[in-house]
Amino acid sequence: MDSCCPLCGTKDHTIIFNHLQQYPNGSIAKCNHCLHIYTILIQSLKTDKLYNDRVYKVVENRNSIFDKILSWEYNKVLKTIHSFKPSKGKLLDFGSGKGKFASLAKKKGWEVKCVEITIERATYAKNIYNLEVSTDFYTTDRIFNVDFEVLTLFHVLEHLPQPKILLDELIKHNLTKDGLVLIEVPNFNSLQARMAGRNWMHLDVPRHINHFTPIQLEKIAQELNLSTLKTSFFSFHLGVLGMIDCFLKLFGYRKHIIHELKNQNHFGLLLIISILLPFALIIEYFAAATGNGGIVRKYFIRQ
Repeated sequence: MDSCCPLCGTKDHTIIFNHLQQYPNGSIAKCNHCLHIYTILIQSLKTDKLYNDRVYKVVENRNSIFDKILSWEYNKVLKTIHSFKPSKGKLLDFGSGKGKFASLAKKKGWEVKCVEITIERATYAKNIYNLEVSTDFYTTDRIFNVDFEVLTLFHVLEHLPQPKILLDELIKHNLTKDGLVLIEVPNFNSLQARMAGRNWMHLDVPRHINHFTPIQLEKIAQELNLSTLKTSFFSFHLGVLGMIDCFLKLFGYRKHIIHELKNQNHFGLLLIISILLPFALIIEYFAAATGNGGIVRKYFIRQ
């Protein structure tokens, strides 16, 4: 794979990590020109197989504890969106996955449409939540031939080979002039990322191409004429789980905790997680309060 920076296109970089446990043929580099952090892969991958493995496998988990946590978190996000956009209109959830957030937005009165290129996930969202989902690979132009008041991208930009270009196209062709953009990505500057280093769960190589810091995300937004309304750093299901995984990695754990929880439910792992949970919750909460949480979630307004 090309070693060019996904943001500025230069090849001048410094290697941060190599010989990754998650993917030995990958390296994490920092661009010496724009300071963006990104993944370099020695060999090309078939993108159609990246999201059909054991980790991204679609599992039915409605009414589970995990599902209830998701509902709680996403409803808080929707409350924030509503504070900025009281007149509920059209919302585009780009990279909608199984459709959980989109389904809750629909229940709250938003006119929701989705984009999800993984067929299994898109099919789930259509059949279970009755959502309108486009599975076309987006590059430019309008998607549903309407203008949206809100555009949401939950953990999407880290997967894209040219995140800034795609985001620019999405905004220019699909968002109203005063539209709201919500972006959530893993925070490479987080406490848990510094603790876990090359073993951090949210590096997720080879699927994650980009590794954002709050400063880099803000810089991209400014270049696309977006103004920040609010920034959050706390996520229970990703931030706290990432901190628990970080603790486990310090003691030699090398499995994928999300896969283990989704598919196996080992009693021993659940017991350990229940013991670590209070400590992880407290540490992650204070990390988030100081801008060092495992994720960064930004609400922008189009200028």
